Amino acid sequence: MFSNLTPTVKNLLIANVLIHLLANFSPNDVIRQLFSMYNPVLPGTPDLWNPNFKPWQIVTYMFLHSRDTFMHLFSNMFALLIFGPAIEMYMGSKKFLKYYLICGIGAALFNMAIDYYTFFQYPISDATQRFLSIKSMLGASGAIFGILVAFAMIFPNIEMMLLFLPVPIKAKYFVAMYAIFEIVQGFQRTGSGIAHWAHIGGLITGFILLQFFHFKKRNFY
Repeated sequence: MFSNLTPTVKNLLIANVLIHLLANFSPNDVIRQLFSMYNPVLPGTPDLWNPNFKPWQIVTYMFLHSRDTFMHLFSNMFALLIFGPAIEMYMGSKKFLKYYLICGIGAALFNMAIDYYTFFQYPISDATQRFLSIKSMLGASGAIFGILVAFAMIFPNIEMMLLFLPVPIKAKYFVAMYAIFEIVQGFQRTGSGIAHWAHIGGLITGFILLQFFHFKKRNFY
């Protein structure tokens, strides 16, 4: 795996790990408070504006991960390590980085849109308003799901062996099953703290970029 590392994947891995360590040692978790993604609008509040929101968060949130469990960082970086190099070699480093960042931004916007739809559909209490003002999203998962859909669309028939399946499965079927699982989890609203709709947002953004914006065209730089 490490012998096939491509430049952008390597730099993303290093950046995510270093930022995670830096955030863990920051006093009062100030880095996560400043750079995680907060919804800018709070329905039900007088001016609708969330003072915790900053414009840069729509990019910086995808370089932060949970302090509570190392698996959040590990699972995202493991997926980047496994699937990222093939996509970077196919797209080229410049296009791959743009694709990764746009998928992460699209994931945040899609998750925000689902939140707003839910907020405006149902009245929310003062306690819920306070919770929403301090609730933030963080993690590279949206961008990673963009990489997964790219792998499924560019290399659809590559067979993969998964720990929980005793038989190989083609990439296109694996990603389709994963997407269905995320949609089901999103509708169930399990309260797990996982932003399932951000994952779907990353998939949708990746599909649009690949289908309509020439990201599926092969580059060699």
